[in-house]
Amino acid sequence: MQTKTDQSYGVLPIRWMEGEWQIFLIHQFSKIGNNSYWIFPKGHPEPNETPAETAKRELLEETGMSVSKLLNEPVFTLQYNFVFDGVRIDKRVDFFLGIITDFEFKLQVEEVKEAGWYSLEEAGERLDYQDTKTMFVEVKAFLRDFADQ
Repeated sequence: MQTKTDQSYGVLPIRWMEGEWQIFLIHQFSKIGNNSYWIFPKGHPEPNETPAETAKRELLEETGMSVSKLLNEPVFTLQYNFVFDGVRIDKRVDFFLGIITDFEFKLQVEEVKEAGWYSLEEAGERLDYQDTKTMFVEVKAFLRDFADQ
């Protein structure tokens, strides 16, 4: 079976609300099959676009939201693989934390079924894939430490 690598970038949109961190999730339509899954906004880079530029653009396209402050570190990485049209895809997604201050959103209805702001606990329960949940444990630990500073 042929194998291809695929790189995407995304934002983990966060806000501080009522004394706790909340994170924004999208319920995205799958390109494989007729299903959907909860994930963070992400996408592929355009030519000559930096990873941070890609992440911010994808957030804007999928949600209509802009990042007030993008944290360049840490970067949270998600790696997984799947088969599409007989080709194994080794996927890597690097996520940046992005602080959002304008909470209104407008979804890209062709790709996103629904979305919303969730507590860290509720977001962890909504995420569909185990590899995403595992990465999110690191995100939650960082945000708890970040809030204590």
